Amino acid sequence: MAKTMHTIEMDFQHAKKQAEELEQIAQNLRMLTENSFQPCLLGIAANWKGENATAFCKKGAVVASGLQQSAVGLSQAADTLRQTAQNTYEAEKRSYELAEARQY
Repeated sequence: MAKTMHTIEMDFQHAKKQAEELEQIAQNLRMLTENSFQPCLLGIAANWKGENATAFCKKGAVVASGLQQSAVGLSQAADTLRQTAQNTYEAEKRSYELAEARQY
């Protein structure tokens, strides 16, 4: 069964909304890392001394880096989703228009 133009539009809007949600999650992750996680590690480093403190802070820095990389990956996924949705929308729209113009 062929898609209607309404369905094509709705699918496109849904994909764009999902990309926005991914981008918002990435932004929240970045902010959480910068505004909560990093200051927490700095507070620990300032108040806890010794080998265990150093090891803990190093592991915390690795986790913070991983969180930042995850945020970057989510942003890239959102961009890819937007581009794929746009390409799909344009292709489906062209197909719909060709089908509508077809005369039997």
